Amino acid sequence: MPTLIDGNRVIINRFGSIERFDVVVFREDGTDYIKRVIGLPGDVVEYKQDTLYINGKKYDEPYLDDYKKKMKDGYLTEDYSTKELLPDGKVPSNAYFVLGDNRRASRDSRIIGPVSKNKMVGTAPVCYWPLADAKIIN
Repeated sequence: MPTLIDGNRVIINRFGSIERFDVVVFREDGTDYIKRVIGLPGDVVEYKQDTLYINGKKYDEPYLDDYKKKMKDGYLTEDYSTKELLPDGKVPSNAYFVLGDNRRASRDSRIIGPVSKNKMVGTAPVCYWPLADAKIIN
């Protein structure tokens, strides 16, 4: 199950820095998107055999465990690398590489490219509505 679903409401923190794995809100072409920051400026992001690597280091993504278990084949995404997706191969100095937790159906940096810092609205640390889904977003 994705971290957030349509209709969830979140609190947006417009202050502070954006860190790796934060869930963020950004505006692209007049539409607000909620995605997870995977790559910071200067990073090389790769997926190999459904495992995340950033600058060659393997990272676990425990926030995807429940979602992955419910998938019939267990795979979240096909292999890719910013080396293939981006002209310089790295996340630009003024941008972030973001992915949706619903990896198979997400319109994210694999499609729209890195998200410029000036398009960031803020982080989304809390889901407050509906009350049954209220939680701290990890």
